[in-house]
Amino acid sequence: MSVYKQQGRPYYMYDFQCGGRRFHGNTQTANKAEARAIEQREREAAKQQIAAEHAAASAFRGEAPLTLSLAIARYWEEAGRHHAGAATTWVDLQRALSHFGGAKRLDEITDSDVAAYVAKRRGERRKGKEKAALVSPATVNRTTIDLLRKLMTRARKAWKIPLPDEPDWKVHRIKERGELVRELRPSDEDRLVASLADGYRDIWRFALASGLRLGECFLTWEQVDFEAGVINVIQKGGRPHTIPISRSIAAILSTCRGHHDVYVFTYTARRTIKWRKPASANRVKGQRYPVTYEGLKSEWQRTRDELGLDLRFHDMRHTRATRLLRSSGNLKAAQKLLGHADISTTAKFYAHVDMNDLRSLLDAEGKSAPTKNRLRGKAKTG
Repeated sequence: MSVYKQQGRPYYMYDFQCGGRRFHGNTQTANKAEARAIEQREREAAKQQIAAEHAAASAFRGEAPLTLSLAIARYWEEAGRHHAGAATTWVDLQRALSHFGGAKRLDEITDSDVAAYVAKRRGERRKGKEKAALVSPATVNRTTIDLLRKLMTRARKAWKIPLPDEPDWKVHRIKERGELVRELRPSDEDRLVASLADGYRDIWRFALASGLRLGECFLTWEQVDFEAGVINVIQKGGRPHTIPISRSIAAILSTCRGHHDVYVFTYTARRTIKWRKPASANRVKGQRYPVTYEGLKSEWQRTRDELGLDLRFHDMRHTRATRLLRSSGNLKAAQKLLGHADISTTAKFYAHVDMNDLRSLLDAEGKSAPTKNRLRGKAKTG
């Protein structure tokens, strides 16, 4: 057994070769018998790791079946961990892995398998709480059908894995309620300003001023071009998008300068946290840290529920578009701001009038409506 102590060090080290690779490390024990047991465990782990890597290489060369476990591991490394909501993607991937089993071949996932998975997810409660509402149709679609479709699309297009019997995703999609275009009322805007925590208030105000999606709001200073007066982001689908720095956006950014060298939006830690892993996730009270996707979602949901508001964070995008359309009547400008590739998308979701708009139009029509006498006069002369 190749365990040894370095001169002047209390703990045994292990150092061995496996599959042509070197594995070495600290056993964190001064007992030789314990150190040997640890080294043996590391040898077994190394053998399993190399075997898994060989199996993955064979599968991706088409020499062996591609299992769901291997596909998910690669998808996570190449795409999932880079999502704005990476933590949510990870949970969804692990849920699928638990349901189907890691040994399930990707090309053997059938329409029947997908139907059963969707049915199971539809019967689950939000956050696993017994008294909570059922998971919404939109969430079921996003966490089952959309996830598996993305995984298989990547396998087919990027990894060149043939999937001749890929499920018909449209068949399994659950009907979602129509898109509700909810607009933030000025009175509720004031309440949110007063209630959102420091740091989170800035990114919320930015979302409302810019019309960007939640995942596009986590800016770095490199994305902000003050000289050109623009902000550059990558939209869903990987498309680049540029928005102007308006006066309101400039005011928000000015309050954030000097807080962090890399990230624009940060918050002040309200308590010290030392138990998280990795250590970079720990916090020191009073210091500033970048706002995260999960952190913002939690803060938004907490504040929204406390205020009794039936609003999603995405409704800030709706509000920005609606206000722009109301003030300008320019659908093309709204399309440009929102980054829609097709103006029909803008028209579908944002070319609407609310009750106040409708009341104003009816009142204006009433003022210009002809009187009875004028109508009679026209009838006589006709």
